[in-house]
Amino acid sequence: MIRIFIIIFSAFALTSCFDENSFVIKPIPTPATNIEVKIPFSMYEYQTFYNLMDSVVVSHNNYADWDLGFEASSSGYHIILNASKFMYAGNTGITDFNSVISNTAATMIFDNSNGNLDSTAIGNWADFTNPSNPVFFNKVYIINRGVNEDGISFGYKKIIFEKLENNTYYIHFANIDNTDEHYFQIPKNTSVNFVQFSFDNGGNLNTQQPDKDLWDLCFTKYSSILLDDNKVPTPYIVRGVLINNGLSVAKDTITSFASINFNNINSYTFSTKKDAIGYDWKIYKNDIYSIVDHYSYIIKDRNNVYYKLRFTGFYNSIKGDPHYGIKGYPSFEFIKLNNQPI
Repeated sequence: MIRIFIIIFSAFALTSCFDENSFVIKPIPTPATNIEVKIPFSMYEYQTFYNLMDSVVVSHNNYADWDLGFEASSSGYHIILNASKFMYAGNTGITDFNSVISNTAATMIFDNSNGNLDSTAIGNWADFTNPSNPVFFNKVYIINRGVNEDGISFGYKKIIFEKLENNTYYIHFANIDNTDEHYFQIPKNTSVNFVQFSFDNGGNLNTQQPDKDLWDLCFTKYSSILLDDNKVPTPYIVRGVLINNGLSVAKDTITSFASINFNNINSYTFSTKKDAIGYDWKIYKNDIYSIVDHYSYIIKDRNNVYYKLRFTGFYNSIKGDPHYGIKGYPSFEFIKLNNQPI
């Protein structure tokens, strides 16, 4: 138990230096045929969903507005944590809800940032081998609700995922000391990937992802396991881009952005990992972020349309915006590859 808190403390110690002074990066010149986008919402405060085909921000929400995501597809049953909050969780292995009075479990882990639903902290909360007759384990889980930008804890909850029946999840949760106890039902909504639930105010579903067919990229902060200076796997909060289901991404660090065209497609290896674009299109040095301008991303959307994309800035360059010059406002250029209609 001591080990995980040492790891988390190290993560915040190492990321606390990110409070650098504002600095404006000169945008990379963009050809007139390219679409240049400046995200108007901070990645430190919001999750922003973007649609490439229509070149529009679909929606945005404060990163802390939800805690758990419940898989919403007709056959889905996985449960994810809100990685933007640096959340982690563990299974106590105990079924007696009231007897659990510690905010720790033997193993407390984070969800994998690659989006693999077999690598979540909640894991196998039930056995769905026989979908018509699932076995519900009713174990008590400890949920660390993460921290805000200042490192202040959002607190802990304990929870039992009781069952999934008639496309509705049933949960039972409370504070660790058994106060603020509630039962809650979460109906599936198959138009989204995950139904988003918050523990606030006795439980609510006030914040939801946009329709799963309406967005491609999510600009957000999220937790990921990285190697520290001593090559030790350590959890960090990073600011980057996650892709929607149905998309795949290839990364090109050699070819100039202008030279990438549809004829290159077969030479790329595409990934469906949620963090295939990720965070490393920028680097932090001497108290400022700069863009790695030779990184290009080739994106295949759910309609088999290809785009090439590269980042041009990480500081707000929207003239007249009250947050002008502030970090956390990415800008990028992208274009459909030229054998496809624009």
